[in-house]
Amino acid sequence: MTRRISDDDPAVLVFNVGSSSLSFRLYRHSDVLVDGKCHRVGVTGAASSFIEYRYGESQLRQEIGLPDHELATRQVLSFLDSNGFVCDAVGHRFADGGGHFKTGVMVDKRSTALLWRCAPLAPLHNVAALQMIELVSRRWPTVTQFVVFDSTFHSNLPDVARTYALPEALVKTYAKHGFHGLSYADVLEKTSWYLGESHFRAVALHLGTGGSSACAMKDGHSIDTSMGYSPLQGLVMNTRCGDLDPGIVIDLVRQGHSADDLTRMLHRESGLLGLSGGVSSDIRDLCATMVNNPRARLAFDLYVYRIRFYLGAYAAVMNGIDVLVFTDDVGLCVPAVRSAVCGDMDYLGILLDEERNQSADPERIEPLHMVDSKVRILAVPNDEERAIYAEGLKLLGEPTQSAGG
Repeated sequence: MTRRISDDDPAVLVFNVGSSSLSFRLYRHSDVLVDGKCHRVGVTGAASSFIEYRYGESQLRQEIGLPDHELATRQVLSFLDSNGFVCDAVGHRFADGGGHFKTGVMVDKRSTALLWRCAPLAPLHNVAALQMIELVSRRWPTVTQFVVFDSTFHSNLPDVARTYALPEALVKTYAKHGFHGLSYADVLEKTSWYLGESHFRAVALHLGTGGSSACAMKDGHSIDTSMGYSPLQGLVMNTRCGDLDPGIVIDLVRQGHSADDLTRMLHRESGLLGLSGGVSSDIRDLCATMVNNPRARLAFDLYVYRIRFYLGAYAAVMNGIDVLVFTDDVGLCVPAVRSAVCGDMDYLGILLDEERNQSADPERIEPLHMVDSKVRILAVPNDEERAIYAEGLKLLGEPTQSAGG
């Protein structure tokens, strides 16, 4: 049966590319016609990759090798075509606009050229998103496409948080952009609604199966975040190194490594995958093996250590924390990580209720703190796809908007 919609009732497909996942959702107004997720895209580990599809009363799980986002996208587009779903517009998450874009943008020749200039800033995300745009344009040449940016939420970071201590000629070129902004904006709104207030000091932890970051938020605004000019900075991630002494990079260059070598090494071969000796880039696999594997144990411990490091730093910057938020796949679904992060944090007023932690439902907002905890600890599901869709509707109503708008 063809699920075609009328001209005045547009259907918008949203793609949300993560470094090791691809979420998708087809909207018509506020209704979700079909949604799903490609799991463990390009992941080296014990478990296999697969795609989930949900539509109507139906659910389908497709076990399939997913070595990259291009194949994942092809599978999703083929599924939509074979089941008669028709799209009027397709929206994409783009990790970093590199200062070229103030808001989301319609895809045209000019914006595409600028988007390709931004590709090296977040190669795991930006390149995949551009490949997906090309795939859609070839398969559905009449469909309108738009892009929204993860860095917009952090666009008003204070200068002291944004600036690197570089020579004056480089300071404006190389500044902190920040990432995961769609997720942070969504969980901030939900947290404010849940608490019934908007003036609080919060640290949100976006802990994904690919990228992870921390964000300090005060009175509804981002005041610092762990990712920087690129998504390499900050926490230990699945295949990204996180914080690294620049002297190491200089020494690797002296040894003869090229920019492409370093890009591959630091973006795709480091992080949990490198630390665990290739056991897995997924923290869930490491949790299952670290009892008998010291390298997996070290990877887990360093992952948690870096989170706690930023948590303490942001507490110092804001003179305390009122709310601690966990979100995204690991933040919502791996109680062992939450336990390790919150353990022995009573000096900050963080007291985790372990019973609540173990029984928390990842599909809803869950309080995880003990009654006498000064800091409220919440697990808050994020919905980046709806945020992309909402911004896309504004863009579709303003078809002339372009780069720099």
